[in-house]
Amino acid sequence: MGRGYKAQYDYVELTVEQQADHWRLRLRDTRHGEDILHEDEFPTAAEARDAAVALAEHHINVQHNDTLLLPARLSWREY
Repeated sequence: MGRGYKAQYDYVELTVEQQADHWRLRLRDTRHGEDILHEDEFPTAAEARDAAVALAEHHINVQHNDTLLLPARLSWREY
């Protein structure tokens, strides 16, 4: 694995990781003890980051029937 980006959205951490010639999106939910790797491979980090909000909102709203507390904005930091 190479470099990547991280962001926090409500109670989940989103990570975009470079793997060879593509990028993967991972969601970590410490409240429910889940670590989910998005099924798609993205050609760019920007495309993976664009998919992150939808993944987080679906995870929080649909899978756990929780109410989102924060607006849908992410601040990515490189690691």
